[in-house]
Amino acid sequence: MSESPRREHTFRRPARSARAVRAAGDVRESHGGRRLATGVTIAAGFIIVAHLLHTVALAPYFPPGPSPWAAWIALAVVVGVGVVSRFATRTLPDWLYVVLLVGLVAPVWLDVSATAGLIDLGITPTAAAAAGAVLMPVAAIRGTRVPLTVGTVIAIVLAVEALVQVGTSGRDVVTGIAVAATAAFPLVLVALATDGFRRLVGRELDLSLVQSTVATSRSAVGMRASEELAQLDFDAETLLDDVGSGRIAIPLPDDAAEQAGTLAARLRVRLIEGRTDTWLRHAVTESAYLNGQVTVDDPVGSAGLLTQSQRDGLLLALWLLVAEHPKGANTPVRVHLACRETADEASPDVAFDLSIDVSGVARRRVDPATWDAIGSVGEHNVVTRTDGFTVDVSCRVAHSTRPGGPPARGAARSRGS
Repeated sequence: MSESPRREHTFRRPARSARAVRAAGDVRESHGGRRLATGVTIAAGFIIVAHLLHTVALAPYFPPGPSPWAAWIALAVVVGVGVVSRFATRTLPDWLYVVLLVGLVAPVWLDVSATAGLIDLGITPTAAAAAGAVLMPVAAIRGTRVPLTVGTVIAIVLAVEALVQVGTSGRDVVTGIAVAATAAFPLVLVALATDGFRRLVGRELDLSLVQSTVATSRSAVGMRASEELAQLDFDAETLLDDVGSGRIAIPLPDDAAEQAGTLAARLRVRLIEGRTDTWLRHAVTESAYLNGQVTVDDPVGSAGLLTQSQRDGLLLALWLLVAEHPKGANTPVRVHLACRETADEASPDVAFDLSIDVSGVARRRVDPATWDAIGSVGEHNVVTRTDGFTVDVSCRVAHSTRPGGPPARGAARSRGS
């Protein structure tokens, strides 16, 4: 479906929605994130205890010289400082976070030095591997990228220490490689679980945020429009006050006349564009997932005629369509929504056609709930293409039904789904 040549009004994401999207990534104190962090911490504790018991079992076989306990003492100091600062401030300052990560160098270095060349005796690093487990709750609290990088570096160091002994230890090197894997593999699992959890929370929060737009009037004034109108009102009042107080003479000077003409033109443009600034345009703009992937072509603001139940269904359908990310797909999902008014003198209801053109995802991969949501908007028909599909929806809204009220008659049936 081709893009409409009509000039589109450029929207800017309001600060409220931007802050909400950023907050979705911080799940430490809400959205069930505390339970996730607690579970990860308990799992990390079991791994650390297992490495400590392994150390106790290996201690009698250490030859005279460096022992593994110095590395464990250094690791305990790093963990203790982190725990105390967490309980004392509830937030870990960035500088202390960096210091603690750098502090992990001490137990890793001490443990590698104490166990170097001893794989043939069955002695492997333990405190260094436990340092990787220490990073598991950090990944659940502060983000996964940095802890995963540090854990990978620790695993590489332990793997290199094992591989350099292949000449003297032979097949025993496999044990050293397995210990190196324990420093990174649990951390990878935590990173996958945490990132997936944050994406889930972010999507649900985004849907909850933009659903607040469905209860607005037909021609909704968004946040950006409110700011523009407030500025225009202030400029007009200032100009009128200057004229009324005599600071600007009549007839107006050229610069004042030019300013008055500019204000009048901006007000006319704002009033004309306000007809198309429906709830749908603002829902798309304020959504972190719809904005940039969904375009709306509604020249007369027909979407504002929908009832609240129809709006809920359309918004959910768009959200589910954009949420589809086919594996291996090179092109993102794009949705173009166009509204066209139709005249039906025989019908007592207001009627218009809604076309949803979807590209980048096949019809068979669409969530079945999407068709139920579209069915609540109106009767629909699906036309399949090689690169996507098009959904033609026939919307009917009773004259007596105001937007935000009960659903329109006959809007819940569907065909072609």
